[in-house]
Amino acid sequence: MRVLVVLCLLAVLVAVLVTASFTDLWSRAAGADPPPGAVTASRGSSTVEVLAPGTVATRALAESASSEGIADQPTACLQVFDYATKRPLAGAAVRRVQGGAEVAFTDERGFAGVPLKDREQLAVVLDDYLLRLVPTQLGSTEAEPQLVQLVRDAWSWRRRLHFVGPDGPLATAAFVRFRPREGSGPVSSPVPPGDAVLQRAWSEHTMLAGLPVCRDVAVQVGVYSADRVHRLADAAEVRFVAPGDFTVEVATTTGLVARADLRVDGAPGASADVRLDLVPGTFVGGTVVAASTSAPLAGAELTVQGGDPLGLLATTAADGTFRIGPLLSVPVTLHVRHGDHEPFAFGPVQPPADGVRIELQPLPASTLRGRVRARPGLQPLASATIVWSPSAGAPVTARAAADGTFLLRATGATASRLTVQAPGYQSLAELVSPGSPFADYDLWPATTAGRLDAHLSAMLQGIVVDARGLPLPNVAVRWNPARRSPDAGVPGRRVLDGGSLDLPLVTMTLPDGSFALETNCCGQGFLSLSQPEAGSTTLTIDVVPGTTTNGLRLQR
Repeated sequence: MRVLVVLCLLAVLVAVLVTASFTDLWSRAAGADPPPGAVTASRGSSTVEVLAPGTVATRALAESASSEGIADQPTACLQVFDYATKRPLAGAAVRRVQGGAEVAFTDERGFAGVPLKDREQLAVVLDDYLLRLVPTQLGSTEAEPQLVQLVRDAWSWRRRLHFVGPDGPLATAAFVRFRPREGSGPVSSPVPPGDAVLQRAWSEHTMLAGLPVCRDVAVQVGVYSADRVHRLADAAEVRFVAPGDFTVEVATTTGLVARADLRVDGAPGASADVRLDLVPGTFVGGTVVAASTSAPLAGAELTVQGGDPLGLLATTAADGTFRIGPLLSVPVTLHVRHGDHEPFAFGPVQPPADGVRIELQPLPASTLRGRVRARPGLQPLASATIVWSPSAGAPVTARAAADGTFLLRATGATASRLTVQAPGYQSLAELVSPGSPFADYDLWPATTAGRLDAHLSAMLQGIVVDARGLPLPNVAVRWNPARRSPDAGVPGRRVLDGGSLDLPLVTMTLPDGSFALETNCCGQGFLSLSQPEAGSTTLTIDVVPGTTTNGLRLQR
């Protein structure tokens, strides 16, 4: 028994020594000295508070890329190669400039098949190379590909960021913003003159750097991308297209923040390491109330004026309370919005702060409020244009916010035309009275491709011929559905135009006898000539939303 006790004590001692050794190794690794030439911003540490209830870090939300305009198979082919070595480059991402959606990757031969229905601008992205802009050449193939020359980036100023929290290097992503300081203006291109390909590549690189195609490639274009926020892992590299002095702002969804000064200098192509020590962020909390009644306002939204790395959005609870953070320990102004009250900029307030009271003034009785959404998914349409056209006086225009909401000061006292417009969507017009309650304004896609992608309609394509098999131009073709689609208007609303998706059931053949008829009346039915003659054919079809039926043949 004594031997057993001694063995147990020895085992415990060994475990303690091993744990201590690993703890010492981890502590030394976590608190390692910054690399040579590193910029250090040291701070203290304390207990970390993460995002408060009711607060969302909008920059951490997953973004959905639109599939509108994507074909079922490649319609163009790129071949990507290194400009200097002429060798094909594998693994380059091909992205749509509009929205940044990824559509293809290059294989080991440098080929990438691109499935696009129409021509549009593309970007080719590969680590350590300049971003390239590529207009789609529909019909290009592997036999005759569209050639894209990538130029290795030898001119950017590079900084590798090391994020160190109270417990060592960060395991989660950090959101980083570089704010150019006074005097950090634009500079001339560092690319050597005389080579048109290099000059063009650098120009395209600086143009694309602030667009969604560059979301996972950290390129900072100085004053031109002062508000861009990079999502970076520890030891990630940022490429600056110009030198200068910056203020670095960092925040994480785990409640840590950092702020430091950074000088980017030296010769083009210079590289250095930067260590940023993160500390627990501060918070601002309080209550939003109505100024006239002191009643708490639920659903008010608060953001940091000028933005913050996380894109914080706090929403007040039922009792009007809010708490927003983590924030840097610098004065902030809070921008407050509520559907029934005037927007208000409150501050500056110095974090940390609790018990803040924000009073909002009610909107004038004539104010129109609403939200613009896209059918059929009802996702908000940012930057939609809303026009109030009174019978007397000048039109009043408003622009929808990122969440699709808008606020418009209506003029006059009588009902007038309210028009809602957004690129790629049909306009909606309603007769609305000043001061009407909050309403949703839902728009239909304006293009056939958009409606097909949304499974709102289907296409019927074919040809009309005579008894000899010759094509017949200018012949009317009619789709006769067994069941008409229900009217999708808005009950109780005075819609003037655009309230329902009203597609014609008749189309005319082209000079070659072909026809294409889009319909939202899906299901069973029959396709025929509008004025059939004896012997004319009729086709029974089951139309499926979102599909295209080809090869239909009608004979007269």
